[in-house]
Amino acid sequence: MKNFDSIKSAFMQDAKLDKKFSKEILQEASKENFSKTKGREDFRHLHIVCIDPDGAKDHDDAISIEQTMHSYILGVHIADVSHFVKPNSALDKEAQKRGYTQYLPWTAVPMLPEILSSDLCSLKENEVRFAFSCIITLDDKCKVRKYRFVKSIIKVSRSITYKQAMNLYEKKDKEILLLAKVAASLKKTRDVLEMESSEYQCIFSKNDEPERIVPRESDKSNSWIEECMLAANRCCALELQKRKLSGIYRIHEAPDPKDISEIMQAEPNLFWCSPIDPNKLLKNYNAENSQDKRVFELYSHMVKRAKGNSVLTHRILRSMQKAQYSAKCDGHFALHWKDYAHFTSPIRRYADLWCHRELTGNKKNTDVNELCKNLNDAEIINQKLERKALKLCASYLLQDQIGQTFKAEIQGIEEFGVFISISSSTIAIADGLVHMRDIPGDYYVYNESLGILVGKRSGRRFKRGDKVTVKLIKVNPLKGENDFEIVARELTNSSSNKPLPKAERPAPSSTAFRGKKSLQSSARQHFPDYRRPKAENRN
Repeated sequence: MKNFDSIKSAFMQDAKLDKKFSKEILQEASKENFSKTKGREDFRHLHIVCIDPDGAKDHDDAISIEQTMHSYILGVHIADVSHFVKPNSALDKEAQKRGYTQYLPWTAVPMLPEILSSDLCSLKENEVRFAFSCIITLDDKCKVRKYRFVKSIIKVSRSITYKQAMNLYEKKDKEILLLAKVAASLKKTRDVLEMESSEYQCIFSKNDEPERIVPRESDKSNSWIEECMLAANRCCALELQKRKLSGIYRIHEAPDPKDISEIMQAEPNLFWCSPIDPNKLLKNYNAENSQDKRVFELYSHMVKRAKGNSVLTHRILRSMQKAQYSAKCDGHFALHWKDYAHFTSPIRRYADLWCHRELTGNKKNTDVNELCKNLNDAEIINQKLERKALKLCASYLLQDQIGQTFKAEIQGIEEFGVFISISSSTIAIADGLVHMRDIPGDYYVYNESLGILVGKRSGRRFKRGDKVTVKLIKVNPLKGENDFEIVARELTNSSSNKPLPKAERPAPSSTAFRGKKSLQSSARQHFPDYRRPKAENRN
């Protein structure tokens, strides 16, 4: 059984992740300077609350709400990282190189040294901090009337977890009730694709070894903060546009017509009773406009039909583009907003720091297009490492369970094998691969056009979403790879489970048959990065 410390060490080394910073950078970061208050608006008289996940150390956002006769004043107070991180300094160059804080199940590799991320910049309870505040005036229905950005001085009245916020809500706490009311009203003023997507976390023992993998809890209080952050992010994009600044925008392009056609063929049930005829839509649709109302309504309908079905939700996500950064404000499809940027997390995202500097005129000489490309590339790497790290934890937990059987669901099919997800009492989810040679009872051929496996003799089919029973036969915890064999399948009355007629059964393919050795390396190349994609982090 592999030691988890050696697994972590190998992972960190392979990923070239280093929590350390140079002496020069640490010296720059340690220069505490809260004396230059000139030009800052003093908000220390406000009741300001900071709500974060349990165990969070980098508190970069806080909220205040004032109620007037016919309006609300929402204050979104963000850590003023730009006050400490000067353009073109060694500290700034390292932050730009990293791009993000890398979150892993067992640790975080910060974008900024901990003296900043967890101390001087962090909005701690009852401590004076410098902030960059977005003050938004809302009408009685919480529609934005006006907004302004101002450098400020704040003191967080209380710093609590999401769960503590819910307890205060149940106890009728005045400030928390007002926050919940305003957030709910903000949500009513906008449209958004509400994608169901579970995220998972690893719980560790006292010895810092994986103990179990569980769904990450999300209380209603999460959405309160999310709505406030969304509002501030949108105001940031509007202000950048209004002042014709060189902003970094968060864009989400409309789905590609080919992807819509593919999902129509693969999952026609998603389009039943749709208010938009997809066939008519595709006749003159080129995906140039991220705000195309027809496409948004079509996807809203599909999301509703897929509710409660993780396979269908996964399929919809796969048909959508990935959100990314751009120097052009081309809109965000999933949020259905033309103007959107990132302003609220400068401790852990460099794009937010850039936008802060643009809004204050504290610029640096950098090609913004090149920076966006680098941040997009770094984000992909960041997300892959986060997913792979969780896989390592799952494989560590599975390595003493070889030979055991699990209920599983088919998540994808390729010519070299079947991707599955399993769950147990200790593992809410783990991914695995079933090679063609480990599907018993027949000689299976991959039908690429239908995305299914078909038995040459029996005509039996395997497709995405099928429930099967699998046996664990091999684990590689250093790579997070788990191999299974199918031992049984769930029988249903669905016509899709009925054998294909002999005339419709495909002939064996030279690249897709059970047990072909040349496909083993291909499987290994594909498997490490496979995972159902999670929904875009809308903050």
